[in-house]
Amino acid sequence: MMQKKKIMVEPAKKNTYLLTQKLPFNVQEAYRSLRTNVMFALPGGGCKCIGISSPTPGDGKSTTASNLAISLAQIGKRVLLVDCDMRLPTIASKFRVKSVPGLSDFLVGQARIEEVVRTVDSCDLHILPSGNIPPDATGLLEAKQLESLFSALRAVYDYVIVDLPPVITVPDAVILSKYLDGYLLAIRQRQTVHRAVKEMLRQLQITDANVIGFVLTGSDSGNGKYYKYRYGKKYGYGYRYKYYRYGGYYKK
Repeated sequence: MMQKKKIMVEPAKKNTYLLTQKLPFNVQEAYRSLRTNVMFALPGGGCKCIGISSPTPGDGKSTTASNLAISLAQIGKRVLLVDCDMRLPTIASKFRVKSVPGLSDFLVGQARIEEVVRTVDSCDLHILPSGNIPPDATGLLEAKQLESLFSALRAVYDYVIVDLPPVITVPDAVILSKYLDGYLLAIRQRQTVHRAVKEMLRQLQITDANVIGFVLTGSDSGNGKYYKYRYGKKYGYGYRYKYYRYGGYYKK
């Protein structure tokens, strides 16, 4: 079994919306519901590797990934949160852990697995940050080392939650489909457009990706913003589809 290097961390910064007892009760309940639905969507024994993505940047995927991981750890599951968004990583800053060495450093052979996994003692969660930003993130994710990494992680954890880049902005999220048991997709209310969701699903369908559900983020309950879990593939927002810049890449 891999030994995980413990690093003491400070509490997360305010306004990061990380799941704690300080969040409104309805927010906590929404994530408990999400956790339950995810567990039922992927039944059976063994480790579950779940990719969290979205159509475009700003849809709430990283917050969703972080809080799902925390929620699973709260019920005693062994959980690793992986920041696989190597162009615009956010997980290390959310939890205030060192971002390097991380995933990219492991994939190029510059660090061992025990050197890149952090422990967040405050929520009993392990984190694999993105590491140094590589010049070719897509090419790095196609390396053979990634297969051996996921095999090793499956032997240690109950859940591996992978924060992925947006699907239609760069191909990274689709490339990882062969390592993932399912995808959970973040859709932001009044921001994500119908055409973007359709394109995201089309790209995931090419690799027969298992979409287990959607998370509606940014929903206003009248008592602050919170997150809802939704099944289904029909979203009727009527806003225009914009251009997005993501880590130096442009996507229409």
